[in-house]
Amino acid sequence: MRTTLILSLILVLAACSAPTLKITPAIYFWENDTRSLTSENLQALDSLNIEKLYVKVFEVDRIAGENVPQATSSLVLDVNTLKKVEIIPCVYLLNQVFIESSKAELDKLAENVTHLVGVFVNEKLSGGKTVRSTEIQIDCDWSEKSQGNYFYFLRKIKEIAQLKISCTLRLYPYKFHAKMGVPPCDRATLMCYNLLSPINNPGKNTILDTDEMAKYLDTKFKYPIPLDVALPIYSWMQCYEGKRVKGIVHGPVEEFLPLFSHDKGLWYTMETDTVIRDIYIRKGDRIKVERVSSKELQKAVDLIKSSGVLKNDATFSYFHLSSQEIKFYSYEKLIAHTARLSR
Repeated sequence: MRTTLILSLILVLAACSAPTLKITPAIYFWENDTRSLTSENLQALDSLNIEKLYVKVFEVDRIAGENVPQATSSLVLDVNTLKKVEIIPCVYLLNQVFIESSKAELDKLAENVTHLVGVFVNEKLSGGKTVRSTEIQIDCDWSEKSQGNYFYFLRKIKEIAQLKISCTLRLYPYKFHAKMGVPPCDRATLMCYNLLSPINNPGKNTILDTDEMAKYLDTKFKYPIPLDVALPIYSWMQCYEGKRVKGIVHGPVEEFLPLFSHDKGLWYTMETDTVIRDIYIRKGDRIKVERVSSKELQKAVDLIKSSGVLKNDATFSYFHLSSQEIKFYSYEKLIAHTARLSR
């Protein structure tokens, strides 16, 4: 009896002394043509207690043998209205850049990226004040073929920028890091979405499927660098003519539902010829509508927590801040999802 009591007391004390993770709320802003945050954007930042805003500054593509900046952000941020929010500039680079570039080209690319990020910070974040960014995030879906050059670039940009360098990390290179390597960064954000091919998974929500996600989080290893996590809050619809994909319309997609008749599950049929966002859709074309529900977000958060992915204080981000999309979610529930990760 006494032994049982002592063991119970030990377990209670161990549970009470378990470390609590500090979770920093964050969100991504990934639009190119928006010049300023809307009142709805600012309300969301305030209501969700956002402390970090990841802003895509530009993309880099490989065009005719050259590394070319594309999709440059038009956003101008008044830091006076974002006093509690840390701005982290992000750069998305296509994998082809690292497959085709020489080391000399990557040296130049690291210089150019650092310079252009600096221009963005100085010209679009000033609000009349001098602002110095402390971190740059690099976003790339690297492959085994591009790994060497990509990691070389990460080391080079850290050397030049003299800032913290973080990167995005998909679930495949997370689980198979022995094969894919570990990026030489200060930390990585595990992007827990877009795991499935739309063509090969007609019955599943390909933005977020927690059953698929679980396959990559079924290991208890400690990733060699600190991890943050990101989950999606957006929608899209895939337009098909037979089995051919005609295009993808990014959300919100609910406004188009009156044009469709519902078939089964996520699938609809177009009832009239029309054009949606430059995609010509004919009567009879099939449409797959996908949105991430709050219920699925909670399941994903619980999976992240139970898997033990986060072994350090971390940033938890939503992707992404959109006035049109975020109205489909409850601020209270989004906050609750973030809070569930603390322990």
